[in-house]
Amino acid sequence: MPRTARRSPWSGRGDRRGAGAYGTGPYGTGGLGPAWSPAGPRDGSGPVAGATTVPGMRIGVIGTGNVGRALAKAWAAAGHDVVLGSRDPGARKELGLPVAGVRQAAAGAEVVVNATPGADSVALLRAAGADVLDGKVLVDIAVGYTVEDHGFALTHTDVSLGEEIQQAFPAARVVKTLSTMDSSAMVAPDGLAEESTVFLSGDDPAAKTVTGALLTDLGWSPSSQLDLGTIDTARGQEHFALLFVALMGALGTHTFNVRVVPPAQR
Repeated sequence: MPRTARRSPWSGRGDRRGAGAYGTGPYGTGGLGPAWSPAGPRDGSGPVAGATTVPGMRIGVIGTGNVGRALAKAWAAAGHDVVLGSRDPGARKELGLPVAGVRQAAAGAEVVVNATPGADSVALLRAAGADVLDGKVLVDIAVGYTVEDHGFALTHTDVSLGEEIQQAFPAARVVKTLSTMDSSAMVAPDGLAEESTVFLSGDDPAAKTVTGALLTDLGWSPSSQLDLGTIDTARGQEHFALLFVALMGALGTHTFNVRVVPPAQR
């Protein structure tokens, strides 16, 4: 029998659009208005096209653990209107950002971020309701795992959590990213010794463009963002967790990342 799942280094714990906890926001009706017109995303894999910053958006971060808090504070500092979603918002008032119930946080958002424990993510997102996720960019960061007698074990071995979320919420536009590093590297990539790589997986090119722009707001240059392709490539991102744990032991720290180095030009 597996032991109780512990919090991952990558994932946190955890009505009307434009109203509720968000209020009108610093940008009024704001969000993805006509002033924002990114370059058209390219098809297939490769660098993310149009990954420039976006004006203030309403972002609902579901999960109030290390990752959720770090991302929420970083995006708020970049000028976005951010609300944390919690199963018990009344007990999470000390976080320095608005906290609402899971459904309310998702309903008021233009972009929903899954920063919940990966083994529980689908059930927690169902608490928000598919109707408030329909049509929205859903950025999935979580990695599901348990701690067995023999050590760390992934909960999604054949189908990734990203794929499972896309299947559970087919009208959502799921993008997997930031799942190969800890929360410190997520929000401060310039704190590493050199530029590293952040991956994106998803079926919707426009959703990946929006996600790439939000990554740029965290400090990830467009050249550091690598589009792996469709949502099934999220399996590679999540399985990196096994190498992450080994690297963490070898390096004696969980704040690091990898860089994809292509062949030299001849």
